[in-house]
Amino acid sequence: MPRKGKDEKNTSRRRFLKATGAVALTSAVAGCSSGGDSGSESTSSGTTTTDKGAFSPDFDSYPYGINETQVDQARQVMEDAGYGPNNRYELNWLQYQDPAWEEMANTIRARLESAHIDMNINQADFGSLLNDTEQGNHEAFTLGWVADYPQPRNFLQLVQPENTNYNESGANGARLFWTENAEESDQVRKYMSEQYSRILDNPGDSEAEVQTRGEAAVNMEEALWESCALIPIYHQKDEVFWYDHVDYEPYGGMGASRQKANIAVNSLEGKDRLSEISDTFNSLDPAASGNTQSGAQVMYMFDAPLNYRNGTTEVENLLIQDYEISDDLTEYTFTLKEGVQFHNDYGELTAADVVYSIRRVMESTNSTNQYFPVSVLGIEHETDDDGNITEATGVEATGTYEFTLSLEQPFPYGLEVLAYGAFSVLPEGIVGDIDGYEGDMEYSEFSASNPVGCGPFQFVNWESGNGGEVNLDTFDDYHGAPASFEGVDNAIISDTSARYNYFINENADIAPIPTSQYDPSLVSVEETREGGREIGTYGPMENDQTVNYSGVPTIDTYYVGFHMEKVPKAVRQAMAYVVNREQFVSNVFKERGAGAYHLEPPQVFPGGQSAYDQHYQG
Repeated sequence: MPRKGKDEKNTSRRRFLKATGAVALTSAVAGCSSGGDSGSESTSSGTTTTDKGAFSPDFDSYPYGINETQVDQARQVMEDAGYGPNNRYELNWLQYQDPAWEEMANTIRARLESAHIDMNINQADFGSLLNDTEQGNHEAFTLGWVADYPQPRNFLQLVQPENTNYNESGANGARLFWTENAEESDQVRKYMSEQYSRILDNPGDSEAEVQTRGEAAVNMEEALWESCALIPIYHQKDEVFWYDHVDYEPYGGMGASRQKANIAVNSLEGKDRLSEISDTFNSLDPAASGNTQSGAQVMYMFDAPLNYRNGTTEVENLLIQDYEISDDLTEYTFTLKEGVQFHNDYGELTAADVVYSIRRVMESTNSTNQYFPVSVLGIEHETDDDGNITEATGVEATGTYEFTLSLEQPFPYGLEVLAYGAFSVLPEGIVGDIDGYEGDMEYSEFSASNPVGCGPFQFVNWESGNGGEVNLDTFDDYHGAPASFEGVDNAIISDTSARYNYFINENADIAPIPTSQYDPSLVSVEETREGGREIGTYGPMENDQTVNYSGVPTIDTYYVGFHMEKVPKAVRQAMAYVVNREQFVSNVFKERGAGAYHLEPPQVFPGGQSAYDQHYQG
């Protein structure tokens, strides 16, 4: 594609970085190009390789086509890599069971056939997809990431190479396996790690630190363009539908998994219990709640120290009533509410319960969420010779209702992270999977048939798998706003047509409508609220009912990722060339979102929506 001249390009980039608050503080920060001509040459991909072999991005816009389908370029990059009619590449694509994603996959497969790639499409339910990709049993895969906290680093940690290797404990990134054995230049890998370190090393709110973090975030996006390790597809507009008998306040940009039904549902007319739909999930243990579906159940049964109120970006106290943060951002001191009660007569919540719960996330072999307390918060800890955490030394009860977190390095977003479901509190010693505790029950019992928390609803029953259900009763002794109904019943349904039929048969009170059954012409928007939330109606549907509607841009990104040790770079680039985002959003996802050219969604991209657009458009 046509490119700007070098001087014009560098001036444009400096203006962009200045506009986003990410202007370079010096001309030689963390290996970045100074923009001069000395000792460097431009590569065909728009990057710069210095005479010492260092990598620095040098893109003037998104390099694989904006609102274009570039099959010729895809074929050329494959032929340049030695592929052709007699040397085709077989690519195995694994995706969540969804007709819209399947339609997109079939379109991509047809385009890649002309680029000497034969793509096999395989589907799995959500739990199986997560398990297979964590085990590395994949090549290309589709997933989405909903913000755990609304900051760029929450998205960029997905592609920090060290965090993508699920052979190592504590990984919580995308399943890229971006190791030394990856099909990518080691200089690019090193550069990504360096830029992420710049974000970690500049946590404060000074102008200089904000600028450095912003520049590093933009640099990581461009290095992602270079590698095609992960191809963003779209940012979702999340939509929810509900019948008139529900007095319901829809969730905000943090999504449905951050919503507690006792707050969202003010009343139910003519019913005692709320009926909803869930997909499959693997565990009810907060320490193992690594996906949206299990996280939603954890949100109902457990409380964390803080909460995103009704799925908005507003963080509020939940189990705590006060806090202090040290000036150097390395120590947080919390004072708990008194009188908070656990389910099943487990008594009052104290600081000892919080310490035990956070220790489990860090120390237990059952935890799948170590990344958040260890690599994100950086809570002080000790490890053995193999790198396994032996003791979480940085979490301590300093009183009956007071606890402290001591961090290895400054971190400014501790309150936001402690709203994540993994930090939900359970009774001290209920499971004996960390040193010092024998446990009141076996882990298998706690995680599947007897989870005990202090949330607004308490566990009754879970029949796992497609066709099962989750039943919860309202907890009468809840410390917060009580639910106005007696409980929640979630039908577990994986098939999208079955989910839709369940809703239009009025078996669910509140539900999403699968894209394959969604008709955008039935939406009537009556009001647009702060944050872009649309309120209106949808219908009439096949059952002659018109239901209430809400659509909100959620802080998320849906993407195609690759196992970097298995899939050659040329194949990844060919995929990027044939992905036409606007076409897919319009024709496949029915305008339920916007094309994604960055991993960071516009709400958290340095400089916001205008800077997001300017960066990829050039």
